[in-house]
Amino acid sequence: MGVVKESVVDRWKWSLDPVKGYSIGDAYQMFTATDQNPNRANMYTICHKQLPLKVSLFVWCLFHNCLPTKDNLLRRGIVHPDATNCVGGFALPETADHLFITCSHFSQLWVLVRSWLGFSSVDTFRAFDHVVQFGQLGGFPRSSHHFLKLIWFSCVWTIWKERNN
Repeated sequence: MGVVKESVVDRWKWSLDPVKGYSIGDAYQMFTATDQNPNRANMYTICHKQLPLKVSLFVWCLFHNCLPTKDNLLRRGIVHPDATNCVGGFALPETADHLFITCSHFSQLWVLVRSWLGFSSVDTFRAFDHVVQFGQLGGFPRSSHHFLKLIWFSCVWTIWKERNN
């Protein structure tokens, strides 16, 4: 179990330029530098003009495991080890994958959405795999893949907002 550190400063560090820090130009350069860049494909996955920027950034944080879920807060020494259970009420540690995909409480949203769309599937256990599977469902035309991803993004955003309520 981790130790709670009372007076520790938690800081972000921009690894592309640790001296000057973050810049939009550096971020743009990183994502557009080459077609071989794996982060570029992820950006195309999460950036939609129909999606608010805050939701795109939220999904980016989800895929990079930097949301303030209880396991990440514990790792940073912000919460006590006894306070890491999921808010869904089943005494399991709150990780991003658990919260958004496997939590018995919040996973009911996926059941309802699949019922609404008229299909069934077996959920994966990782958020990134889940959005890929959900966004490329068999039987739906390729033209609907972006729409399905928008539904997925809306669902995880809704789960996050409800979790924080």
